[in-house]
Amino acid sequence: MRKIIVLLVAVLFVGCQSLQIPKKTSQTEPTPEPVNPEQLTMAINQCLASEDCAPEINAYLASLQPQEVTDTQGENGDAETAEEELPEEHINGEAEIDPAIGVAHDYSTHQPLLNNPRVQAALNEWLTWKRPKLVEAWVNYQFLRKRIWPYFQNIQFPEPLLLGIITQESGGRVHSMSSAGASGLFQLMPATASRFGVKGTIGDYDARYHPESAAKGTANYLKEQQGLYGDDYPKILAAYNSGENRIRRLNKKYNNQDVWTPSFYNELPSQTRDYIPKVLAAMLIFENPEKYNVDLQTVDTSSTLIQVIAETSLSELAVCFGQYDNNYGWYRILRNLNASVKAKRNIKANSVVVIPNILKPVYDQQCHTSELQKLAKKMHASDFPERPRYISYTIKAGDNIGGIARKFKCTTKQQIASLNKIKAPRYLIRAGKKLKIPQC
Repeated sequence: MRKIIVLLVAVLFVGCQSLQIPKKTSQTEPTPEPVNPEQLTMAINQCLASEDCAPEINAYLASLQPQEVTDTQGENGDAETAEEELPEEHINGEAEIDPAIGVAHDYSTHQPLLNNPRVQAALNEWLTWKRPKLVEAWVNYQFLRKRIWPYFQNIQFPEPLLLGIITQESGGRVHSMSSAGASGLFQLMPATASRFGVKGTIGDYDARYHPESAAKGTANYLKEQQGLYGDDYPKILAAYNSGENRIRRLNKKYNNQDVWTPSFYNELPSQTRDYIPKVLAAMLIFENPEKYNVDLQTVDTSSTLIQVIAETSLSELAVCFGQYDNNYGWYRILRNLNASVKAKRNIKANSVVVIPNILKPVYDQQCHTSELQKLAKKMHASDFPERPRYISYTIKAGDNIGGIARKFKCTTKQQIASLNKIKAPRYLIRAGKKLKIPQC
C-alpha cells in the first residue's frame, strides 16, 4: 500500500507541476511526460478501497485545493474556477485515439455474411427490438475506449468486432454478471480469467469487473485463438463462447471446414449457434451504421476528478445528474468510470470520484444540499441497507467448494477456501459444517 501511495503522489506531483509552471519559449527545454489517466484512476481507486491509504490521499488532494472550495465557485458555479481546482489534464493528458471505426474497411468482403440467413435474422433483431441495447452499448463503449481499445489494437483485432462482442456479452456494462458465473465487460469465466492473469480483487470487486484488467486478459485470449484460426472470426467467436477445447476438437473432426458447414454448425451448443450470428451482425452495423439507418452519435467522453463536498454515493449522484445531456441517464457511466466502487458504498466527504467533465458544473450547482439530494439519500439507504459482510452456509452432502462459489455467484472457491482456512488443491469439506461466504 505504501508503494501505491508513493506512486500516486509522484504522478500527481508531476502532473500538477507541469500544469502550474508556465511554459518557456526555449526550444531546448524538455517537454514533461503527460499524466497517464488510467494509471492515476486505478491507483486512486485502489487507494480509496483501503482504510489506511484513503485519508492520506484525500488529505494530499485537499492540500492542492483553495482553502474554501464552496466560496471559490460563487453563486453561479463558475465552471472555469472549478476546472482550475481539479484540472481535466489529470484524467485526459494523453494523446487522443483516432475515433474513426472501420473507415477503411472493404465492406464487399462481408457479402457472404449479408447473404447468411442467420446473420440476416440477427440484423433484424438489432435493428428492431434490440436497437436500444445496441445504442446504449455504443455510448458505454465510448467512455471506456481509451482504457480498453489499445489492448485489442495491439493484436490487430477489428474494433467493430470488439464492439459486437461487448454489445452481445454485456451491453458495455462493466458490472454485468451471468447466471453461469461469467462476469464483467467481456463475461469471463473464473477459470479463463485466471489463466490469462485476471486475478484477485481491485477495490470492491473481482478483477474481471475492472475494464483494463479484463480487456488485457480478453485480448490475450483472442490473440491465442488468432494463432489457431487467423482471421476466421466465426471460429474465434465459437471458441470464445463455448470453449476453446470444444472448438479445437470439432475443427479437427471436420478437417478445418467452415464453421457454417451444417454438420459442424449443428454440433455447436445452441447458445453458440445463436451467439455467432448476433455478434457478426452487430459488427456489420458498427462498421457502417448509416447503411442500416442507425445513428451512432459521438459524445464528449472527457472526464475529471472531483472531491465530493458531502457524503454521497454513485446512485445519489446519478439521481442528481438526471438526464442532463444524456437520455439514458448517468448511472451506468458513473459505475463504469468508478469500476472498483460498489453502488451501495457511501463515499465519504472529500473522497475522489471520476465523473464526465460536462457534469462538473451540475455537481457544483445542485448536488450538495437540494431537496432532491435529500430524497436521493433516503432512497439510497432504502435500496442498499447495511448488510453483514459475510453470510453462513451449511455444507450439504455432495457439495464442493466450486459448486458453492457458483451458487453465490459473487465469490470464488479460492476466496471461500482462504476465508475458511481450507487447503488447496483438494479443498476438502465436510457435510454439516458451516462456511463463511463473502456477501455480495
